[in-house]
Amino acid sequence: MDRSELPAECAEWLAEVDRVLKRDWCIDTDDAGWSREDRLRYWRFGETPEAFVGWFAEKYGLIRFERPTRLRPAKSRLQA
Repeated sequence: MDRSELPAECAEWLAEVDRVLKRDWCIDTDDAGWSREDRLRYWRFGETPEAFVGWFAEKYGLIRFERPTRLRPAKSRLQA
């Protein structure tokens, strides 16, 4: 969706919502299938992006994607 069609404040809010959704759930508003009307309606709720994403995730039963805090090198199969 072309966000230039949205009010600047809404586009800024959506950018932060997308950042939080990507970080915690590995999706964004496009992946969620939101229409222009959905985006405007959700923005008009007046929630912070963090609070909104929390509500949205709970409402739709999203499963949090846990990233490892540190990647460990794989053990070589040749080590005995």
